[in-house]
Amino acid sequence: MLLLLFLTAGVSRLASAQARNDKPQRENKTAQKFDEFGDILVTDIKARLDAFAAELQNEPLSKGFILVYRTRRDIAGLSHRLAMRMKDYLVNARGLENERVVTVDGGIAEHLTQELWIVPLGTAPIPRSDARIGYLEQHDSAWKFDEYGFLPLSLYGRFGMKRGRDSEAEYLEAYADEIKKNQSQVACIIAYAQYNRHPPLVDWADQYDPHREARLDRAGTARNRLKLEKQHLMSVYGIPASRIQTIDGGYRKARGVELWIVPAGEPLPIPTPNSFPLKRKLLKK
Repeated sequence: MLLLLFLTAGVSRLASAQARNDKPQRENKTAQKFDEFGDILVTDIKARLDAFAAELQNEPLSKGFILVYRTRRDIAGLSHRLAMRMKDYLVNARGLENERVVTVDGGIAEHLTQELWIVPLGTAPIPRSDARIGYLEQHDSAWKFDEYGFLPLSLYGRFGMKRGRDSEAEYLEAYADEIKKNQSQVACIIAYAQYNRHPPLVDWADQYDPHREARLDRAGTARNRLKLEKQHLMSVYGIPASRIQTIDGGYRKARGVELWIVPAGEPLPIPTPNSFPLKRKLLKK
């Protein structure tokens, strides 16, 4: 009996000691780079994100950081857009909480680089040694911050989507921050509807079930998109309507949005449509 009590007490003390040792070890963990890649196929990115999500689920006290570094030749909003698309996948497809995934614009580096980090509480990722933070150029005329495609609101149900990927307000965060840096700057958004005589197959929902794109978008497609983007800038980021200009750019072979920043006193950018639907012939009286 005495031997049994001794062994039981010993095991209890050992378990207590291990618990005490475990706690500081968790707190003292450092941020670890889980993966790093450049410009690769979307299917490869998803495979890497699947492994990243599995590791985060094994580290419930850690957050996942997504850092994207662009090159000096890339458009300024590219880093934020790529990071947000990866976050979208982790949250909507892999079920991670939105607050556990953090996106970071790493600035400008020698090569386009996308990094995935496991970050315990109280720690932070280590930036690249070749990275430079901020936009180094001083623009004296309208300049394009970012551009991307979009899915019309009328097609969300067809693809089983409640909200369009690019319609999420978070995608405009970096753009709004850049506008706020100078109160005299104006945000200018140009939207293009689609007219394509040979529409391609697309898979917007990433379910390996391609659909034929619309040959000609419905009237008002570009205007509806402009209203949505303007609403996000005003309601989420507090940019007044007086600092937001919207332009219906007509038609392109693929629908898209351009985000421009216009310095004070400079003219707005000129739309560049590249597709022109045939006009209906006037009816004879």
